[in-house]
Amino acid sequence: MKTATVPLKLSWRIGVPQYEKDAEFKKLLRLLSTEKKIVDEVAFFETITHHLYIPLGQIRERSELLRRRIVAMKAAGIPSVGINVLTTLGHIDEAWDFVQPLPFQPFVGRSGFVSKACACPNTRGLRDYVRQKYTMMAKAAPDFIWIDDDFRSHHGPGDVRGCFCPVCLKLFSTYSGRSFSTREKMIAALDSPKNWKLRQDWIENNVRILESLGREIAAAIHAVNPGIKTGLMSTECIYAHSGAEAVRLCSALKAEKYRPGGGFYGDTNPSGMIFKPLDTARQCDGFPPAIRERQYELECFPYQTLNKSISSLINECTLALSYGLNGIAFNSLNPMGDSNLEARKPMMREIQNTRPLWETIAAQSAGLPGHGLWLAWSRSMLGKVDLHDGESWLGTNWAGDLYKAADALGRIGLPLSAHRPGAVTILAGRVAETFSDEELRKMLAGAVLMDGSTLQILEQRGLGELTGVCIGKRWNNGVLERLSSDALNRPWNDSIRDARIEFWGNAAGLGDMLEPRSRRVRILSRLESYFGKKLGPSMTAFENSLGGRVIVSGYAPWMFLGSEAKRAQLQNVLDWASRGQVAVRIDETVPLIPVVRLSPKKDRGTIVLLNAGFDVIKQATIHFRGPMVQVHVLSPGSKKLRVKPVREKHGWSLRIKDLAPWRVQALLLG
Repeated sequence: MKTATVPLKLSWRIGVPQYEKDAEFKKLLRLLSTEKKIVDEVAFFETITHHLYIPLGQIRERSELLRRRIVAMKAAGIPSVGINVLTTLGHIDEAWDFVQPLPFQPFVGRSGFVSKACACPNTRGLRDYVRQKYTMMAKAAPDFIWIDDDFRSHHGPGDVRGCFCPVCLKLFSTYSGRSFSTREKMIAALDSPKNWKLRQDWIENNVRILESLGREIAAAIHAVNPGIKTGLMSTECIYAHSGAEAVRLCSALKAEKYRPGGGFYGDTNPSGMIFKPLDTARQCDGFPPAIRERQYELECFPYQTLNKSISSLINECTLALSYGLNGIAFNSLNPMGDSNLEARKPMMREIQNTRPLWETIAAQSAGLPGHGLWLAWSRSMLGKVDLHDGESWLGTNWAGDLYKAADALGRIGLPLSAHRPGAVTILAGRVAETFSDEELRKMLAGAVLMDGSTLQILEQRGLGELTGVCIGKRWNNGVLERLSSDALNRPWNDSIRDARIEFWGNAAGLGDMLEPRSRRVRILSRLESYFGKKLGPSMTAFENSLGGRVIVSGYAPWMFLGSEAKRAQLQNVLDWASRGQVAVRIDETVPLIPVVRLSPKKDRGTIVLLNAGFDVIKQATIHFRGPMVQVHVLSPGSKKLRVKPVREKHGWSLRIKDLAPWRVQALLLG
């Protein structure tokens, strides 16, 4: 049964300088009135600064102004108009020389850093202020109020990972049942490897604090008007000190709208347009169906024309919708105050040309899970990581160690999915530490690709036998990888890959030699020195006693995978491990990135393709494992065209031709 679709919503976020003065607001209103085909919603920011404290008298004046602006927007025919509250607790220390200091307890970081702009959420003064602020915003009669992504427990500098002020020390002592007289003693306890329960208590305490504040915010809004919708913006999954529990925070806020966050700000790192949408899909995973509006933030901060091209904007939004979101919140009219709105018209024309594609993708894939390789993660992962001696739990950026290292698989045209279980589970870095033995056994009963760091963890947990190998020796310099004569390497047997592992910093875990535990282990690659000395296996395949098929990659597992030989090897071994369940395979070694969403029977879905390179892709062959279905091709600004796939033994194939650099194209199945 097809899931009911949620209409695509294109929302525009408006900065204070664009509506504060009548002359600027008239320009804005004129632009949006002429672009109604792509303006479904408008959200006004209530402030220009990320600094929390603005006197309530000024907020009251802003509320009265916003009320007038909302009335004018509605009169102009904009169907949904609301407010985006930029600051609830404060984002970062900003503009402190030009605003009043916080009149209540500020956030205190683990180093003793005292924030000038971000407030502790646990004092009555702060809560009274927040309640009055949201009451005033509700009195502006908006259709909705967004709570921005400073509704979290990490702020400003990297050491602010929860508040360590005296108020919070006392509260956490009470919650955890342990007495902490000083910040230093509490941090030492959190950084003790044995205190895993205390770290989980720290996260849970932070979540409960925000839930409590969220309930107060919702009550303040709905006391004015129960019909005002609320929405929450969250931040990246790794910020599990509170951010990964967005489902609970949405419940506390009675939110009907959700906007998962993250950063991709410009063209200097274009691959960000691939991985931010993937992370927003992770944040949406497991959300209740009642929160139907899931908007992607198209972020161009700090809003300068040359930061992000129109092509990047179109690609990024297309991929976000391909991963399962159903709206776009455009932060791209330069809310910092550039009044040259006419310069935004080419962007808006391209959005209008692309809207039919976006609507089609959203409708075609509604309710369908992502398909491909699942980069294993969980919402509770930060509280479950095994802290080692000398490590600082709150002082470490865990993203690379826990779930981002294997993003590299997406750069070579392998389909990634935010949804478990996936056709193949990818265990990278230390993420295996965050799963129970039972969860890991379940993964190992299926298809798994892992690195040497994961193998070490499994050995320590008594699960190494299920991988078929153990680590014999770890090399950190002077080694390369040679593909074996195994059939899974055809036609690239005996090819060499040299990642020069010592060039890029710490090479631990990049040159692991593996020792087979069983004669049934297949050797896929071997380590060699630069001088031809053979050192032993570096990549293996093994079918274990649970029926799972496990691939262990010991040599540079997540870096420099772009050679023809390595890419083909990975495709072959993933096919083998999944027993042919990876639905999409691309023959040619081209930077063609697929985002796949499929029904369980693989008879309906979408395959969105991005040429993530600077050359035209003259030809690429797409193989699909699944039933023969109708296939249409759709590109931005073009009409939908039906194509005829070629039937194959396990499905069908088709060729796409002449896909321009950094352009998207969608295949619509069924």
